[in-house]
Amino acid sequence: MVGNSQSDITDPILRKSSVSDKGRSGKSQTVSFNIIDSDSSLQTGLITVEEIEASLAQFIGKPSSIAGVYMESSKKKLSFLDAVAGGFISKTYAIEFLEAQAATGSIVDPMTGEGFSPSDAFEKGIITGDLKDKINEAYKAVSGYTHSGKILSVFQAMEERILDRHRGKALIETQIATGGLIHPLIGIRVPMDCALEQGLINQATLQSLYDPVSNPKDFHFPETGQKAYYSELLRICVYDVNGGVYLLPFGDQHLYTLSPSSKHRISVINTSNGAKMSAYEAYKAGHIDKRTYLFLSQQESEWQETTVMDSSRNLLHILTDHKSGRQLCIESALSLKILQTEELNSYRSGQLSISEFADLLISRRVVFNVPNSPVAGLWDVSLKKRLPVFKGHQQNLVDRLSALRLLEAQACTGGICDPASGERVLIKEAQHRGLLDEGFARQLQQCEQAYYGIIHPQNGKTLTVAQAMQENLFPKDVGVKCLEFQLATGGLINPESQQRVSLEDAIQNCMIDKATAAHLQHDNSLSKCITCPKTKRKMSFKEALEKSVFDSHTG
Repeated sequence: MVGNSQSDITDPILRKSSVSDKGRSGKSQTVSFNIIDSDSSLQTGLITVEEIEASLAQFIGKPSSIAGVYMESSKKKLSFLDAVAGGFISKTYAIEFLEAQAATGSIVDPMTGEGFSPSDAFEKGIITGDLKDKINEAYKAVSGYTHSGKILSVFQAMEERILDRHRGKALIETQIATGGLIHPLIGIRVPMDCALEQGLINQATLQSLYDPVSNPKDFHFPETGQKAYYSELLRICVYDVNGGVYLLPFGDQHLYTLSPSSKHRISVINTSNGAKMSAYEAYKAGHIDKRTYLFLSQQESEWQETTVMDSSRNLLHILTDHKSGRQLCIESALSLKILQTEELNSYRSGQLSISEFADLLISRRVVFNVPNSPVAGLWDVSLKKRLPVFKGHQQNLVDRLSALRLLEAQACTGGICDPASGERVLIKEAQHRGLLDEGFARQLQQCEQAYYGIIHPQNGKTLTVAQAMQENLFPKDVGVKCLEFQLATGGLINPESQQRVSLEDAIQNCMIDKATAAHLQHDNSLSKCITCPKTKRKMSFKEALEKSVFDSHTG
């Protein structure tokens, strides 16, 4: 029940707008359950019901469950049961998705976007009679579990042992993935701090939701049968503006997944005309509202701002996307004039969310293909995330010897690559950024020398790698590797100008002797120094470079 003082606080504001009794009751309950604060501005009527509704939109708006499937081949959408009838998915998988809809608030008609209670869905023939018990049971995640005269949430039902713990965790994960836990007494979603405070979940359960041991994955990718959490399925969904529903794409999955070659994934479609766009493009064009944009953005990215100090002790404000591994520097954006001071102020004041701010910068960045780039990093296919070579080695994605060769190629062609930002830095700065450890840094010193030149101890002249090898001032094995790496990435490097030079010009200018040059020209003489992480096949650096993909974030 709502106390008198809380009713007195909310009712005068609500009467400013013609809100239904049902709406008024719902908003009063949000105060009593601490979903919004009864602060002084609310008490004095300084905020309107429209402002309250805007702040509550994420909790009382349309559920973000997966409504159906999108067939890429025909550009049509189907309900899950129609997809079963068409032989596209198994009925078992369809039931999983329909139960998830029920557990997040309503059964959704993907054609219209309209949501129905289970009973209405049965009456309208959206759900067949044989599914009635399963759907009604799943709907208890919204309406509550009755026990000893009380209405319990999913977590509370788990604690009372009237709901299987694994099943309960799957329901909780689904609700959180689609916007937040649902309070059964008021039938709307609540913020996580409120859910914790009111016993709708505890920290231990929250922290174990994505632990595959204590909480095995409960859903499946319909095309492959691979197990998944609901949040993983949402990440590959597209939003259809025709009906306002989330659909699971079937067919060319690469069109809808994040890759290094695309700034954003295609996450918004219009089945009425076949249009495809990113969430930011759809938002700026007015096809989706801010709430939908932010939800889609959160599936793709997880931005956080940090303040760091570079090796020159300059303070930098860095935006990092923990999902894709991208980084953006605010100071760089200002100096490049792709960010205006007024826009930065809007972000600082909260008018622009961090997702909008990051997307604004990404949309304005002009990225060119860097012609002489070595392999700058790794792309984790499972996580859709870019990683520095050293981090990839730490995570056992690449063996140490292969990592060393890739880093040697970076050091001798211009610096260690930071794939998050596209910058290339000296070994010292790379250590400072965590792109290297001391062991790797020590092994790379000679390769860095190969880029800047080797100083002759007698005459002080700057020598190329090949010249230093001839004078026995540089190890031959290291020198040949550096020359291979330089040639594969666009030509030998003149250490005095850092410019690329063709092999023919290098011979003419006495930068390299003919014998060494002849050795470099034969592909069969190239060392198989890198092991493919996937096939375990040995390959040369040149082969590895040819298999690499362009990164649209860094060039």
